Amino acid sequence: MTELYAIPAYKKILEKMGAEGFTDEMLKNRIGAAFMDDIRYFFGNRAEERKEEFEELVEEYWLKDVESKAKTFPHVNQTLQELIEKGYHLAICSNAEEDEIARVIKALHIEDYFRYVQGITKQQTKSHSLHRLLEKVRPEWAVMVGDRFYDKEAAEDNGIPFIACLYGYGKEGEFSGNELSITDICQLPSVVEGQRRNGVKDEIQLKQT
Repeated sequence: MTELYAIPAYKKILEKMGAEGFTDEMLKNRIGAAFMDDIRYFFGNRAEERKEEFEELVEEYWLKDVESKAKTFPHVNQTLQELIEKGYHLAICSNAEEDEIARVIKALHIEDYFRYVQGITKQQTKSHSLHRLLEKVRPEWAVMVGDRFYDKEAAEDNGIPFIACLYGYGKEGEFSGNELSITDICQLPSVVEGQRRNGVKDEIQLKQT
């Protein structure tokens, strides 16, 4: 649960940099955003000149708290293991840098579940990061699971199905309500299986036509 260390870290960083007026809810809504998007959000047209200082303070206040404060949502380990036992290869596609991802999943003790890790690319978009991951792995079938609108956009831009996590950090109304969704990660295996079957049916129909 990223908010356990992210929100206190955001507060310390912004206080140090003299940026005020951001509520806990506003900070929570930044979770999952790309690094440069954060800087633009907090500092507007001064983003470029504040970038280096922000980066240094993230290292000091954000990343150092990961090991002591980071926790997973309930049922995460069991669900990841179940997906692997069903034959799925798991990957992370994140707006974070790969070294940060490595630190977080190690602190959460879930690094062994993931076969692939894709961090943010120079293009600074989740869509491009997912494209890079799919290009690298070339899976027969894939599904994107996420809790923010840019996870959904990335899936749509890359032509793969999307499952919305309604228990995560998305704002109310962030999803249209038409998405396939879960309210607990333990629901994920059955939903993924259903999506996979639908994908196979669609492929068969395309071949027949």
